[in-house]
Amino acid sequence: MTLLRAWLLRLRLLPAGWTIALLAAAGMVFSAYPVVFLGKSYVSPHYGSPLLYESPPMLPQARPARTTTVQGSDVGALMWQHVPYSMFQHRALAGGELPVWNRYSASGIPLLGQGQTMFGDPLHFLVIAARGAAWAWDLKFLLAKFLLGLGLGLTVLVATGHHGAAGWVAFAAPCIGFFVFRVNHPAVFSLCYAPWPLYCWLRLARSTRRRAWAGWLGALLLANFALLHSGTIKEAYVLLMALNLTGALVLLLDWAPWRTRLAKLALAAWAGVLFVVLTLPTWWTFLSVLQDARTSYDLPGARQLSLSLLLASFDEALFRPLTPGTVVLDPSANFLVLGGCLYLVAGWRRFRADRTFLALVAATLPAMAIVYGLVPARWISAVPFLGQIIHVDNTFSCVLIILWSVLAGYGFAAAAARLRKPVGRRDLQIAGAALAVLLGAYVVGLLTYVSPETKPVAGRLGSEPFVWGYLGVLVAALFGLSLAIRRVLTDRRPTRGRAAGIAFCTLVLLWRPGLHAEVGFSHFTVRPGPRADLHAPSPALEQLRPELAREPGRVVGLRRTLMPGWSGVYGIETISAPDALMNVAYRELMEASPLRREWDWRYHLEAADAARCQRFLDFLNVRFCVLDAGKAPAGLPGWVVRGTQDLGVYESPSSWPRAFFTDRARRYEHATDLVREIETGDGRPFAAVQRTTAQSLPATLRLDDTVGPRRIVPATRYRLTEATTTFHIAAPTAGLVVLTEARWPRHGQVRVDGQTTALLQVNHAFQGVLVNAGGHEISVSYQPEGLASSLRLSAGALLLLIISGAALFAWPSRRLVGGKPAIQAGPDRAGCKV
Repeated sequence: MTLLRAWLLRLRLLPAGWTIALLAAAGMVFSAYPVVFLGKSYVSPHYGSPLLYESPPMLPQARPARTTTVQGSDVGALMWQHVPYSMFQHRALAGGELPVWNRYSASGIPLLGQGQTMFGDPLHFLVIAARGAAWAWDLKFLLAKFLLGLGLGLTVLVATGHHGAAGWVAFAAPCIGFFVFRVNHPAVFSLCYAPWPLYCWLRLARSTRRRAWAGWLGALLLANFALLHSGTIKEAYVLLMALNLTGALVLLLDWAPWRTRLAKLALAAWAGVLFVVLTLPTWWTFLSVLQDARTSYDLPGARQLSLSLLLASFDEALFRPLTPGTVVLDPSANFLVLGGCLYLVAGWRRFRADRTFLALVAATLPAMAIVYGLVPARWISAVPFLGQIIHVDNTFSCVLIILWSVLAGYGFAAAAARLRKPVGRRDLQIAGAALAVLLGAYVVGLLTYVSPETKPVAGRLGSEPFVWGYLGVLVAALFGLSLAIRRVLTDRRPTRGRAAGIAFCTLVLLWRPGLHAEVGFSHFTVRPGPRADLHAPSPALEQLRPELAREPGRVVGLRRTLMPGWSGVYGIETISAPDALMNVAYRELMEASPLRREWDWRYHLEAADAARCQRFLDFLNVRFCVLDAGKAPAGLPGWVVRGTQDLGVYESPSSWPRAFFTDRARRYEHATDLVREIETGDGRPFAAVQRTTAQSLPATLRLDDTVGPRRIVPATRYRLTEATTTFHIAAPTAGLVVLTEARWPRHGQVRVDGQTTALLQVNHAFQGVLVNAGGHEISVSYQPEGLASSLRLSAGALLLLIISGAALFAWPSRRLVGGKPAIQAGPDRAGCKV
């Protein structure tokens, strides 16, 4: 016990910020020990998402291991999209280009314009520098969890002035149920960065010198910049707006004189204007692409929870009896945060004069109203952008997790002050009564809540024995922790038994949401697979690489082999994309095709359909299809077997060239007409234009209503970079050059022999350019429209930011009246160094 007391004394002597950092690091390690010590990974191929292969081990040279059960958590988003993005970004920067274009998915698609590439997140540059290596992604996840704990802990310290409460929250933060709901989703980074804007606002409100204002406004801009570029649209933008509005409310309600508050708000507003212009290349490019794109969220809606399920928002396992197969439904905090909030219900009067506390409580109300259906779904659906979120329950739950964690800190601070007194017993009784109400409401919610994702009401109560046993253990641990802490505070003696009891109860409340090695309960815990070399080559694809360099072509995986998105890891172009913003014309064409669609975005091929779909695949410049070697058939009708290594490879001898010249074009009405011509024609390349645009073409180009005799000249001498396609064409006459890369209205500039000319939309979704007779070098570059202007404006905003910060910093430093701390007693409180 002497060692424990010595350790606690040494911890108390550290500056508060260092103590909180140590506890945040301890919480991170506790929640992710398999990644830290056991060689496991957040980006393991063993989460079950098909990558190169459709069956384990999913990647070349990956160690055999069991497939991790994630119960419906979206682990594909990172593996099919963001991990490949990081590799595309490395290639582009290494080639002297900006990472603005993804040539590997859906015949070409905007990259920066997706709005969620993480390009701009300071931590992400480590991943880019490491070429998207698994260890770099793991380090980024670990740092993000540490930043979550540190950010929430420091926010609680500033808000309450209580060292112990801040440390408690810092340790608990990396162990929230959100990390089971989103195992490795990019929303993890959005949530983990979210406390920092709020922390900066609180420090700005407490600051009494103008130099400090300049520093905290700069930190606020950096925190918002990281959050905006964290890798999501819904979660990042909602958290950005909600927490900045919360911070502004804290500043508005601060104890400082109105003149001081208005000065700070004016400076914050100016910083906000600079932030909007500084981030113009990101959000303007996104909105520009969005105007011309299709998304899965085009039809507005709002999925909400019932207020009776509030208890489940503190441990996501309590949502599981609602869902078929106990899949995850919504994110949550944890029961330690619940304990702090319950004590706050009992001891809130202690903070009724604390304006920061009142602002935080007020900020939770709109988010709760949206999540729990107090705002009607039809109202949400009617609001632009908000209606397109659809999953407002899990998106706005992120806001609640942050705010509840800070409010739990208030509860812990109140407990530290009140549990040692006689009033502490009454507080525990009130908290227990509040918990009983939540438990009763939860049972009612299980019997009444209905949504498209839930299973029938009958049988919910008895369907998951683990959940009920686990809930009983959580409640017992919460009461045990409360009583043990009260006994320690009352007797002022942290005996070995009481310390062990507090530690045991804390770990019981926090253990499940972390990552684990082997603990059982596989449907309710996450056990990551081993780290793998994400760059390990595929022998079959390596054999194709020289051929594809000479004559570009696309590759399609049969079944779930060579998943779209992941194909770009190997530099392989394909015909589908997991990206959020999709080309409208390309989508129409694919929907009219004989290919099958899986989910909302993936068009795939079965071996039995290979012959039937071959003409259409030829049209898309698909030269090869591949399948796991152990499942590859001896042959496919119409396709030539190229060999079997790790993959069986089949080649289409009739594939259209990537670019070609023709002297005439066919008119057509709809995508179905074009597909019919492809399937019933002579199999040779042709150009086609819709009647609505044919009238704008010059008379020198012959237009027919059928595909007749035509001259076809394939392009040669291709040079492909991440964002440009260059080739040579020998045109025997004036005519049209077709490039089978998707045309996006606000992307793509073409130069013919160095002269800029117009791009046409040909073959429904692709690009065409008119040329005269002779040899031509044609180069198409995929730069977002207005990117250069937005970069110049962003640079100007950065310059103004530097000038403004320097001016504010150089202003004569005069101490002004600052914020009034909420708690004024004790050495652990507002006087702590941060």
